[in-house]
Amino acid sequence: MKRRLTAAIAMTMFLAACGSVAPGMSAQKVPLAGTPNGVAVRDSDGAVFVTDDRTNGIVMTSHIGDEDAPAFSLYARIPAAEGERTGLSQIAFAPNGHLLVERFGFGSASAVFDVAPSAQVALASDTNSARRRLGLLVLDGGTFLSSWFVKEGSAPPAGGVSVITRGAAPRQVIERDIVTGLGKPVGLAVAGDMLYISDQAANRIYRVDLQAARAASAPIPAGDVFATVEAPDLMAATPDGTLYTKCGAHAVCRFSKRGRATVIVDDLDAPRGVAVDVARKRLVAVDRSSTPDKPSSLRVLPIK
Repeated sequence: MKRRLTAAIAMTMFLAACGSVAPGMSAQKVPLAGTPNGVAVRDSDGAVFVTDDRTNGIVMTSHIGDEDAPAFSLYARIPAAEGERTGLSQIAFAPNGHLLVERFGFGSASAVFDVAPSAQVALASDTNSARRRLGLLVLDGGTFLSSWFVKEGSAPPAGGVSVITRGAAPRQVIERDIVTGLGKPVGLAVAGDMLYISDQAANRIYRVDLQAARAASAPIPAGDVFATVEAPDLMAATPDGTLYTKCGAHAVCRFSKRGRATVIVDDLDAPRGVAVDVARKRLVAVDRSSTPDKPSSLRVLPIK
């Protein structure tokens, strides 16, 4: 009871501090059928795109939370690996309006797919398909970062972050590791020159100089701990360097530029992906249901 009261006070203080939030804006809960994971927001119109493990596809809706907003509809279906379970990870927009989405792969069939505005799906990379891919961060139209881990038997997971560069010809793709020494890296976010990596196995968020890591002749070991947090997941960042990710079993936290955490919501079933909608000053968080009789949802929360 005391924990919930403390979290409620933290939430109230957080919302009260958001003086730049649009008038009348409040937290919303939007039901979503399926098994959602990653989420992305299109800057131009605020449309929300979510990866759904149940259909192995991307679902979307425009003007989320409005009374007359269309329901979620299937935007694109991602090819499933034969004989493997379905599972999609992070989703992110490229500068050309295309969506990139990762297939987790379960140790044998990970890949990254490109989804055009027409919803046409093409393979962007199947490099190192044995890596279980989770985090995805687009740097430009032809370059993106992928967090991954491998697991052999009862051994603990071991992972890193790689930069993947797409060539002009199909399947002309290069993957190069830039960060190693991680357990189960999940979320990726960039603010300024810094790359932030949430390591679920270590309960930490690490900070790495992105340009230095890309320029180095060998992968840089993760060592600069930005924050300690229980069970972090996929991440999002605002331009000023504020981070958002899962913290604990049922909460989402905001992390200041100094790594201090503030709980902004703590009554979720199973938090997963988060996305910042800068233009509309809101955070969209995936709440994945853990029981078949309860629908999943998206939480839409006002931020600065």
